[in-house]
Amino acid sequence: MHVSVSICNATIRERALLHLSRFPAMNPNEMFNVPFDLTQDGIASVLGISRAHASLELKKLKETNKVDDWLAHIKGAGAKRKAYYLLPDGVSEAEMLRQRFESTGIVVDTLLDMKRCDPGIMWESLSAKDRETFGLVCVFRVPIPRKTLPDTNTGVIPADFYGMTCIINSVREKYLSLADPDKVRNWHSRAADWWVDNGDDDQERFYHLVSAGRNTEACKLLLRKSEGFLENSNEDLLMTAKNMTIIPKYAEPVYNIRAKVALDCGDIGDALACADIIADFLTPDADLIRAEAYMLSGDAERGFGIASGLFGENPSSRAALIAAKCLFRMKRHGEASAFLNSSCEVLSDNNDASRIDEILLLRAGIAYDVGKKDEALSYLSKAARVSRKDRTKEKIEALTKNIRNGRDVRFD
Repeated sequence: MHVSVSICNATIRERALLHLSRFPAMNPNEMFNVPFDLTQDGIASVLGISRAHASLELKKLKETNKVDDWLAHIKGAGAKRKAYYLLPDGVSEAEMLRQRFESTGIVVDTLLDMKRCDPGIMWESLSAKDRETFGLVCVFRVPIPRKTLPDTNTGVIPADFYGMTCIINSVREKYLSLADPDKVRNWHSRAADWWVDNGDDDQERFYHLVSAGRNTEACKLLLRKSEGFLENSNEDLLMTAKNMTIIPKYAEPVYNIRAKVALDCGDIGDALACADIIADFLTPDADLIRAEAYMLSGDAERGFGIASGLFGENPSSRAALIAAKCLFRMKRHGEASAFLNSSCEVLSDNNDASRIDEILLLRAGIAYDVGKKDEALSYLSKAARVSRKDRTKEKIEALTKNIRNGRDVRFD
């Protein structure tokens, strides 16, 4: 028999008793390896309530001789902490509760574990106010402080030991799929504003702006924070950029940024698609993107032809660097070094240090290819000191480690 009951139909007191009943072997005789779930913070996290609320409920249960506590060594913790267990009256009541719920077709574990609740039943059982808060929490992709969100009448928002929200992705997606799309956009809009007041994660704010349909603000944020975004290019950022409706007045610079992120992520198709759009603006950027895309796809000769031609027409550090990368892939090390020198000269003339890490990394590759491993390590060390890109730093660290351990490496 299927009964429409969710965690909201069991009181916090009942859920606390049922939760503690799952650990019948835990009592003051057990001093070591006691689960975190039996601490006040653990109980609060499992039941999805605040620590203060858990403290109040446990105090009431102690006063009625249903539970008691003892000091024990908690798994993963250093000092002893207070843990809770059921007294005989609590064991009896928990068993009666279990029988009562199961007799009406309710699986008790679904009262305690949000992952196992029927999302439709739970969603319908929430009040309009609680549904708003729960929906807002679900659009956040990272934990945020529970205290910064509106209160709820039920313990529906799980929080961890540190008071941070903790709803796993599969649960979030289930409940968001039940909500009206306009509501979801509204929650994303509120989440975007939350990041202005409570955090400094530009990528998360960008994601929420796009998801809320606030595309003008999303374009402006991408342009204003482009340096930081490009220093930490990643697939999630690229996916968000792909989902954005680009405002025409910002099209050329936004597609430029998206193309660079696509190249960093190895998405050659999207980089070339962006280049086709940028070409309408009659700038050399489209051909520079194409040159790098062809190189990354294995056609270094074609990429070199484009980059070297652009450098001959209008010398730029980026064109010279792409040409050098293409030559390196063709094992034409002397010519690659000459283009690197040209790239450095242009950067120096413009008092620009933006591509120094890439130049040093390529010099390291050339040195390694000709058997000068110590020189390669020296260039890698210099590159590590000046690079601000997470992806580049990780690559440098891996190359350095492998060279020192005598392993063969590839710089391209």
